[in-house]
Amino acid sequence: MTGQRLPTRTLTYWRIRLLLFCIAPAVLGGFFYYTAARLFTIWTFVWMSLFLLLCFVYYPMYYHFYRYSVSGMLVRVSRGVIYNQMDAVFVRNLQYTKLSQTPLQKIMHLATLRLYAAGGVVRISGINYEEARLLRVQLGKKMEVEHGEHDHD
Repeated sequence: MTGQRLPTRTLTYWRIRLLLFCIAPAVLGGFFYYTAARLFTIWTFVWMSLFLLLCFVYYPMYYHFYRYSVSGMLVRVSRGVIYNQMDAVFVRNLQYTKLSQTPLQKIMHLATLRLYAAGGVVRISGINYEEARLLRVQLGKKMEVEHGEHDHD
């Protein structure tokens, strides 16, 4: 699928989020240090290996394969490293949209756009905030046209 890529700061956002998420294992590791030094060493090795693997291998690959596209009729999101996943929703099936930001996303001018349809949710995560806002407005207008046409049938 050819489509738009996420901004490069999305990769930085994922890495910072991972670092913040890894603070809890570090605190737990500190507890192990005082109770069992050998367990602390093993825990630290596993934790750091996983962190480095995610930060410098998995997330860059995930970022590379993450694409989304919006046409007049269809919104598609394609992603995946180990297996590929594609979510798609027809604009005519959209019921509502939701734009959200975590505090870290707000600092980095990123957002998550969720598109709700009868069959589920399509999520575009890590998109530029202004682009997500404009996309939400455009899709809202298309939804009004689609739902307006069906109401007159």
